[in-house]
Amino acid sequence: MRGAVSFVGAGPGAADLITLRGASRIAEADLVLYTPGTTDPVWLRGQVRVDAELVDHARLDADELAELYRRLASRRHRAVRLVAGDPALSPDLREQRELCGKLGLDVEVVPGISPVSAAAAATGNAVTELGGVDTFVFTEAEFDRVRELAVEGRTVAVHAPAARAAELAEALAGLDPEVPVVVAYKVSRSDEVLLRTTLGELAAEVKAANLWRHALFLVGDAVRESKPRAGYAPRESEPGRRWTSRSWRSAKSGESWSKRGNGSVAVVEAPEPETPEPEADVPEPAPKPAAAAKTTKPAAAAKKQQPRARTTTAKRAPRKS
Repeated sequence: MRGAVSFVGAGPGAADLITLRGASRIAEADLVLYTPGTTDPVWLRGQVRVDAELVDHARLDADELAELYRRLASRRHRAVRLVAGDPALSPDLREQRELCGKLGLDVEVVPGISPVSAAAAATGNAVTELGGVDTFVFTEAEFDRVRELAVEGRTVAVHAPAARAAELAEALAGLDPEVPVVVAYKVSRSDEVLLRTTLGELAAEVKAANLWRHALFLVGDAVRESKPRAGYAPRESEPGRRWTSRSWRSAKSGESWSKRGNGSVAVVEAPEPETPEPEADVPEPAPKPAAAAKTTKPAAAAKKQQPRARTTTAKRAPRKS
């Protein structure tokens, strides 16, 4: 038996969003590495063994963390390292796995719910939709790349301090100010703040809400509060709208995104319905003879007399005892 480290997704913040497998690994561990910003230490202490060791790995440098892994390997202990959200989105996962492998530790990765998924779910939206080809992009506050990615018509997720909202809005200044934005602050926690705004109002709204710590910004069409679904044909008075590199533009049902060979984006409109070819001329029917027209008068008179005949008969009928 060798020592092992399980990288467990801690989810977006709420303790009950950790998977059952992740909770099982926490309960079995000899050592749990966590950060208070990721997991509530009071809750965590109630989930681990009495003799388990809890370490805030944010206080450790690279050498101290490596020494901790060596100790695990020599004692053949099991450890859990809690990773915010989903470990698959952690930029240092590969490096940590390689380090554990060199030290003779087995490695397991337990998936978790990403803050992006939690934020989209909190808005009642999905980051992708059937019938659409919007591309979802995850980025780590690289504002120089956000502008490049956003112009391609994608929905962009940016993890960054809320205090940098004005900087993000400036990086996207070339876009239409009406592009929808959702700011998810402490998503899934009891003190969660979910702010819906637009790119033009982003900085002012974040400042008014007094948000400054780490947050998630979702920018793009997928977080619009109401959006026509695939197959929905809007009336002329309620056109659907799509986000392009130039602006929000009205779109007819059936529009979709497509990429040209040079990487630019174009909106492909549905073809106009074909105009039916004119039918061949059909000769008008010949007028009815005059005699036929005369026969209509007696028929009409007969119809008028029928109600009177029925009324007379009804009066003469004897009543039932």
